[in-house]
Amino acid sequence: MEGIQIPTCEVCGRKTSKLFRVIIEGAELSVCMECSRLGTPVKPKLRRSMVKTGYVRSTPVSRPLRPSKPKKAVRSRSIEETVEAYTLVENYGFIVKEARERMGMTLKDLGAKVGEKASVISKVEQGKLKPDNALARRLEHVLRVRLLVPSSEVEDKGLKTPVEHGGGLTIGDVLRMRLTKPRE
Repeated sequence: MEGIQIPTCEVCGRKTSKLFRVIIEGAELSVCMECSRLGTPVKPKLRRSMVKTGYVRSTPVSRPLRPSKPKKAVRSRSIEETVEAYTLVENYGFIVKEARERMGMTLKDLGAKVGEKASVISKVEQGKLKPDNALARRLEHVLRVRLLVPSSEVEDKGLKTPVEHGGGLTIGDVLRMRLTKPRE
């Protein structure tokens, strides 16, 4: 029985005898009964067939789901190494304001150089608005300062709950991470 593959849910990783085809967030997935409620069922495709009488009749085509053989991916680096996570320094507002004043720029000048309004730059300087990575990169480039530092620990952004099925990271694990991640 070594060659028989048991179908696995693409969302939660659960091994089950019956999978359902559903569309979740635009992706067509094979999922278990419990995860099927997360999406909309895929309707069977219709195939036109000619009958001897000469008229065209549409008949539903149902394909049995075959468990796909897992493909062995060749990875040179682990996910943690390829995804570079950056953290904004704590005193980013002070750094931006000091660098702007040192260069003799007004809020409007800096805003024009980074493609933002002066009010956005002002809120960043006051610490009321955290810049996204793209804006932080532009500010770093224009002001010649460091606002983003690489996260040294993967645990900060990593999986808070243990992977239950032991088969690696699934879409369900990622969704759980997003739901349990504290909003800042």
